[in-house]
Amino acid sequence: MGYKQKTCPRCGTEHKKRGPFCSRSCGNVREHTEEDKKIRSKKLIEYNQTPEGVASQERARRQMIAYNKGEEYQGVTIDEFAVDIPDVTDYNLEYDSSWQRAEKW
Repeated sequence: MGYKQKTCPRCGTEHKKRGPFCSRSCGNVREHTEEDKKIRSKKLIEYNQTPEGVASQERARRQMIAYNKGEEYQGVTIDEFAVDIPDVTDYNLEYDSSWQRAEKW
């Protein structure tokens, strides 16, 4: 299955490859409209307000601080995410009738 001779719209090189561009570097260059930029900006702002976005920003911040100090970034330890789970010892059935004791499951 041979491809016909084509001219790359970016650099003008003659080629017989699949698609209009002669190489990946030519194909990756494209002009983005202002509308596309606004949509991406809005989505990025929304993502940065989620817990995952905040964590990603914090990790990048810590990496940059370590880099600026000339240190190697060690990552986040499990102890930084550990939280104490309180013991519930005073379970009262009159508090909420929708809850059932585990023995009744």
